Amino acid sequence: MPRQKTKGTTVARPAQEGRTTERTTERTTGGAARGSRSAVPLIFDDADISAKHANDRKFIWALARGLEILRAFKPGQGPLGNTELSELTNLPKATVSRLTYTLTELGYLNFIKRLGKYEPAASILSLGYPVLANMRVRQIAHEYMQQLASHANASVALACRDRLSLIYVDACSSSALTTLWLDIGSRVGIGISAIGRAYLAGVSDAVREEMFEQLARRHGADWPDLKARVLDSIAEIHERGFCYVDNEWKREVRAVGAPLISADGTTVMAMNCGGPSFALDPKRMVEDFGPRLVHLARTISPMMGR
Repeated sequence: MPRQKTKGTTVARPAQEGRTTERTTERTTGGAARGSRSAVPLIFDDADISAKHANDRKFIWALARGLEILRAFKPGQGPLGNTELSELTNLPKATVSRLTYTLTELGYLNFIKRLGKYEPAASILSLGYPVLANMRVRQIAHEYMQQLASHANASVALACRDRLSLIYVDACSSSALTTLWLDIGSRVGIGISAIGRAYLAGVSDAVREEMFEQLARRHGADWPDLKARVLDSIAEIHERGFCYVDNEWKREVRAVGAPLISADGTTVMAMNCGGPSFALDPKRMVEDFGPRLVHLARTISPMMGR
């Protein structure tokens, strides 16, 4: 039976059936917190951050895990059941069941009774739309992005960091491009894409090294070779303003990427211009589209953060 300690007095407290204690706090007789920890991992960028926040009273574990449930749903993946969500988030199934019930009651998930599974509800859009609506750089960049997309017969995107991915906050495409259409909200890996490497070139050395550590955990034995290619791309950006990545993010896909850095250096975004290999000539990518993308990024960068 769990015991509750208060100023030298130990009081028995009945345990609730079916419930595990996820956080415990012991107090000394002076009332100061002596230690606390989470009994359930919280995986963030392939690393368990439970220990980091174990003694953080401001960190709300239930909220963090509820958001992880929402993040587990991916485009084209289809509905997910509690067992699948438990495997994806590394959370106990009992915890997942309570979270999915709560999120359904709040309108953020729909429960499909015949499948016994959940899918995101339209209400989730209310969480993300204010971000896009208040991002002034999108409004400024869109027309110029469409002009470049039409000129290159390719797609052009603007993206922000989302953990170890870049998430598209705007995207334009040529009417001649019938494949490789990625819309707002699409995510691409930081290490394997031109737009991701452009972002890495734009951040500070300290932030980059922290991200490299996270990427090393994610890619394992493949990281040394991948890191060498990432560093080559960063060197390209330092030399000519953009990098060219061919056949890495996806087979038969090539793109150029360039960073956008706000005047005060606190905000970093990235842009790309790319498409299927059969439609885009490598020479034009390097001699035409890349320099145009750099010019566009440098034109827009001063508007960031305003």
